[in-house]
Amino acid sequence: MEKIVILGNGGHAKSLIDAIERQRQYEIAGYVVNENDLELSGTKYLRLGGDTQLGRIYQDGITNAAIGVGYMGNSGLREKLWEQLKQIGFSLPVICDPSAVLAGDVRIGEGSFIGKGSIVNANASVGKMCIINTGAIIEHDCEVEDFSHISVGSVLCGNVKVGAASFVGANATVIQGIHIGRNCTIGAGTTVRKNIKDNYMACAREKILYRSL
Repeated sequence: MEKIVILGNGGHAKSLIDAIERQRQYEIAGYVVNENDLELSGTKYLRLGGDTQLGRIYQDGITNAAIGVGYMGNSGLREKLWEQLKQIGFSLPVICDPSAVLAGDVRIGEGSFIGKGSIVNANASVGKMCIINTGAIIEHDCEVEDFSHISVGSVLCGNVKVGAASFVGANATVIQGIHIGRNCTIGAGTTVRKNIKDNYMACAREKILYRSL
């Protein structure tokens, strides 16, 4: 079984670790965090060093990596870490919890995470380094572009497109056929009924329908 290193030590890393253990496709060699970060609470795995040690870890023969850093308000850090790992030569496999349901023709890009109980239906595509979180539903013919995050319990109805580096909040619903631009934020619980341009926010809770970020 090939080994894999985890980047990060927060809540998303814990979810990632659990999914990898349940997949039984990779052996977790340990984790790497920023030099100033705390140890990962409750984990049985060893800290292999700070992020400056990634080159050494790769040279030691651990060539698979998974990014356990969540969206954190924007995708910038995840994109930076992905670029760093790719420059070194790491492979970033798709991590899919066994409880997720994926149609046979789904397309998922490298490094993406598909969480517990989520559904990705027929002819849907998920780009690289996306997070499809617990219980999210990606219906038929949807497209989620690179570095986007679809949060817990959110629903993309059929033929929805979510642009790169966008965030769909918990329990949000995007009505069928809607296009959401790049770098957009959809607030928790919002129902999106019309297209959203790049760099905009939709937030029903604050009674702000559409606002430029």
